[in-house]
Amino acid sequence: MLLNNNIAKLITALLLSIITINCFAQTPVVDCPTTFFDNHHVYHFFNASLFDGQLTENVELVPEFKKEKAIWFIDSKIDPYLVCKYAGTKHYIVLYVKGASYCQNTKHPMQATCMQ
Repeated sequence: MLLNNNIAKLITALLLSIITINCFAQTPVVDCPTTFFDNHHVYHFFNASLFDGQLTENVELVPEFKKEKAIWFIDSKIDPYLVCKYAGTKHYIVLYVKGASYCQNTKHPMQATCMQ
């Protein structure tokens, strides 16, 4: 019984170390909210775009596609704005993601995240 308890502690410590290492490796700058509420309805996140500068400048960046991810690598010359889009509405959320080195949009789970 003592041996099983020590093994359980060892496995738990190992898993926590791996989680900690992964957390330090990629620090999120910002995530698109999973839902958007406009005082009438709740809308669910479904897609994202990345722009260099304000949206009015119309400089949408093209991502690289890897498996089920769209990835944008952000150069220091880019002034990045992440646009979070929601199903069933024309409303969107714009997030300034200065300091991010890349952003990704995944389908499973449905989310958009920018990381340092």
